[in-house]
Amino acid sequence: MAVTSYDKVRFIGYAIPTTPADMIAVGDPNGSGAVAGTYRAAEDFETDIRARAGVLAAAVRTAKAALADVGDPSILNVFVAPEFFWHGTMGPYVYKPGDRDPADAILEVLQAEFPAAEYPHFLLVLGSVITTEVADIDVVMSSSTAKVRNDIVRALGEGWNATSGPLSEVIFDMFVDFVRNGHAYPEVEVRNRALVIAPAGASGVVSDFEANVLTTEKYFDSNEDFLLWDVTGKPVITEQMTAYPTIDTTGGDFKSAPFDEYAIFRVPDAAAPVTVAVEVCLDHSDRRLRKSVDRNPWPDRADGIDLHLVPSCGMQLGAPSVAARAGGWAFNCDGQYPLGAAAAAGTAQRSVVAGVDSVYTDYVDAAGAAYGAHTQLARVQTGAVGGDAKSPSAHDATFAAAPEVDVTVIPVAGDAEFDAYFAGGPGAVHIYGKDAPLPLRS
Repeated sequence: MAVTSYDKVRFIGYAIPTTPADMIAVGDPNGSGAVAGTYRAAEDFETDIRARAGVLAAAVRTAKAALADVGDPSILNVFVAPEFFWHGTMGPYVYKPGDRDPADAILEVLQAEFPAAEYPHFLLVLGSVITTEVADIDVVMSSSTAKVRNDIVRALGEGWNATSGPLSEVIFDMFVDFVRNGHAYPEVEVRNRALVIAPAGASGVVSDFEANVLTTEKYFDSNEDFLLWDVTGKPVITEQMTAYPTIDTTGGDFKSAPFDEYAIFRVPDAAAPVTVAVEVCLDHSDRRLRKSVDRNPWPDRADGIDLHLVPSCGMQLGAPSVAARAGGWAFNCDGQYPLGAAAAAGTAQRSVVAGVDSVYTDYVDAAGAAYGAHTQLARVQTGAVGGDAKSPSAHDATFAAAPEVDVTVIPVAGDAEFDAYFAGGPGAVHIYGKDAPLPLRS
């Protein structure tokens, strides 16, 4: 394929709730709290991933059908779906050593759904998948340590919900501490990876690989990434049983292989490669990419991140965390909550949110406000300086006024089986720049 020259960008977010069903909150899930509930998924892995791929295909095709210039080689179309789009009945897809990695199987299905010939100028961040490799999950679930930690967390969660005042605060502190210690001594290690299909020839910043299929990985486990217990009595891998792998970013966060854990890669461009970073949910709160500003050995002093993408389930853009260069873009697609009032859902709003001057659009499930989602877009005016926020010379990114961009909201139609996989409705695609794409660089 001929090398293109992108000078415009369009952002498309699939605002679909990816939180569990039948949720019972312990504390504020949008803060340090968590939830019990149940996972909607098919027991059969192949059935499950094909159903979810079908939902994604409907969303991407809904967006694509609204665009009159899909074949324009000067426009990069960036599509982002939320974290936790892919999961099984136990939360993570469970597989045994020697078996095929579920992420590989999903990517194979996605490549068939989105062939490069039909999507030549699309960068697709197709949600995240959670997986765990365990020799015998029944042994893990039946162990005394798993049972005890799950019993304790459920007792604390139900105790918090049954009390108020100072006692509830004491119980909540105990709950948070216990879950944190569970992360320190996990029963299983879970991987949470964003799935990316890029224009042909995507590469590392300082490495020679070329690929159009990649993953990036999350390291920060919150209190709410997994259920505290399943309210229907099913066995699930709980929050207090899990931890994510440690990722060493002391040498930077550049990808050196398509499926390594790192976050920064490049999309080919005749003028200058488009540098992209995909940072999953709580890693953004931990300032993962911002902290690596000083660590990344850029080939040229003028290099930096053009597109900072944050797929999430319970996160929004934060000024101290944005790592895009001056003139770059930060885009968040979240599957947990709206940023504004429910009454304004479906209409683009412009305001400063968490220090970020941005335009955002919410989705709220018509069947109940417990399920929401949002997309959020901001343009960086001056890039962050220094990865250590305590350094006297460091400062956060600053932002241009909220972009004056047309935002088109198109509901996605769910089929008869949709509710077997997602609890909060079929969502909507939010297209930023449908008729007037944005400048890729300043």
